[in-house]
Amino acid sequence: MEWAIIITWLMIINGALGGQYILNWMGNQPRFVGNQPVGVSPGVMTWWRELSKLLWAVIAVIIEVIRGKQLRYLWPGVISLVTIIICAFTGVIENIGFFYLPRYYSPHIYAPYVNIYLALLPFFGKFMFKAPIRKEHWIGIILVVIGLVIPWLPNLIGGTTDPKAVFDTTALIWILIINLCLMSQQVLNNKTVQTSKPGVTPNAFVVWREIWKMAFISAALFIFPLIGNMMNVNLPNAVPVVKFEKQVLPKLDSAKQFVLITNYEKINEEYILKQGISSETKTEIKSAYSSAGYHRFFALFDGNIIPKNWWPILFVVMAGLSGYVYSFGFFKLARFSAHFWVPYTNVYLALIPFVMFLFGQNVTIYQIIGAVITTAGLMVGVSDYKRHKINEIEKTYKEKQ
Repeated sequence: MEWAIIITWLMIINGALGGQYILNWMGNQPRFVGNQPVGVSPGVMTWWRELSKLLWAVIAVIIEVIRGKQLRYLWPGVISLVTIIICAFTGVIENIGFFYLPRYYSPHIYAPYVNIYLALLPFFGKFMFKAPIRKEHWIGIILVVIGLVIPWLPNLIGGTTDPKAVFDTTALIWILIINLCLMSQQVLNNKTVQTSKPGVTPNAFVVWREIWKMAFISAALFIFPLIGNMMNVNLPNAVPVVKFEKQVLPKLDSAKQFVLITNYEKINEEYILKQGISSETKTEIKSAYSSAGYHRFFALFDGNIIPKNWWPILFVVMAGLSGYVYSFGFFKLARFSAHFWVPYTNVYLALIPFVMFLFGQNVTIYQIIGAVITTAGLMVGVSDYKRHKINEIEKTYKEKQ
């Protein structure tokens, strides 16, 4: 029965995670949001997503209480709550990145790379749970590396490359950050459950985590725009010609384009801000640069909580529901060592290229092969336990009680 429950939850988590990637992407594509500019920053999207997850989790807790769950089981204890708070902080950072990447890349391109940390989980399992590292782990890691390299073969052999499949520096930084955050999530989920008071339900863990995530993202949406305004990040004195003409102007309507063109003068390889500009005009310039997402960091937190275009929020709220489902599932399975079961929650990675092909995305055979091999590597890394796998996990859990 335990094995059947785990298999069921792994299937649910795979569906919820895969759906999360697709919903995040759809909410960041103008063709799915009324053929209008998205107009909602990743920070604001994160705020609405966490609000949605919190509401779903609160509804689930209310149902538990109505069905007889005692209120004392909602308190996990101080040590467990500390791990939840740390997990919430890294979770907010991770979610902002997950709303940034879909603006520029299809999920089938970046999803395997934000999950590289999975290949390292056996080493953390050895460190934290004294689990042995076996030959299957090494074989799995080799397959993961091969799978991650294959989509880049056209670049390496000088073939035709899709420019939308090449990561820029900002994307690479986000991929590194998300890997670190996701790895901490898996470790901290284990510690949250292992250090909590007896009888605390996964729904209670999710509620506490979402409360703190809402606190963190709300603070960020208030603080960072203030800092950006003090630093005049959206009032640059000079902008490179390529960035001005290729990255800023195409994202603006004609009125805002006119504001920038009339107040900047092209000198050599830069556009220079003219002298003697009024404060009202400076405000218009700041608004134009903000709309174009000129400063990529502070642009993550731009915009009002109440957006002009509500279509992206619809996708975000739906993503919040699927996010609640897989968060519940992660806490449900977190009593088992993460490196034993977490790789199986990522089978969807092998399916995403086929799904995105149905959405009309440019999916290459290299990307399909790479995703399949990467997923196979994650599976091989834990396949050595076979029929005895569940017993070893249970043994690890019982020894901690």
